[in-house]
Amino acid sequence: MNFLKAFLLTIFLTVVYYIPQSILVLLYKHSNLNVNLFNPNFELVWSLSSIIAYFLVFHFFWKPKPDYSTILEIKGLNLDLIPYLILVVIGYGFVGQPFWDCNRLIEYYQNSNIEPYTGGLRKLNLQYAYSLIRALVIAPILEEVFFRKFLFLKLLEKYKLFVAIIISSICFSAIHFETPNNLIPSLIFGVISCLIFFKTKNISYSILLHFLNNLCITLFNMFGESYFNWLDNLKFNFVYWTLFVLGILTIILGMKKITTTNKVKK
Repeated sequence: MNFLKAFLLTIFLTVVYYIPQSILVLLYKHSNLNVNLFNPNFELVWSLSSIIAYFLVFHFFWKPKPDYSTILEIKGLNLDLIPYLILVVIGYGFVGQPFWDCNRLIEYYQNSNIEPYTGGLRKLNLQYAYSLIRALVIAPILEEVFFRKFLFLKLLEKYKLFVAIIISSICFSAIHFETPNNLIPSLIFGVISCLIFFKTKNISYSILLHFLNNLCITLFNMFGESYFNWLDNLKFNFVYWTLFVLGILTIILGMKKITTTNKVKK
């Protein structure tokens, strides 16, 4: 697979993903109903759209056809790697924070003002339950299988490792265009996940990494007000940027431990 086909497949995936959502929005609009993009019906459509889009790509473009019964490679999973996956997720959180804070960083350095953290505990209801299923189950499995096991491996047949990683990670980042501050963190995550998949030869570790990362984000969005207020009080000082450097070192350490532990297990 060349880079153009990889980008076109990503565009196709994105278009198919948004078609059912667009239809639903139009139906609501022309039926004079109140359009609330965060109601349970929309969350259910978001989830089903993901499943439909990915499986259409798998069915028509993945040659030879994959064996879905063994695609997750759960057999022989080394649970000793889980603490190091958690370590990588923690490091990634520190590395990604300045990018997620990009707008607040600009505001602070221009006006010496920091917008307060506005997150908090969310009530568990049907809409939020759908959202959790999408974030913790559907996204980790489908995105990792598509961008790592399919796209990355196909690119690896034509390009060197570094190039294949970058192209597949750019494609992965591109599907997060709705949240611009998350584009670079998504690119970084894509690189990390590709490396883990390449080193372990098992997509389940990348899926676990993705699940743990989304779980961490979910928990911090629900219960992390004290942590984010502490970050705000740092006012982007030396400690704040030390956490960024510490995050890089933590990722490197976690990746090395994953590689060595996996070799010992084999």
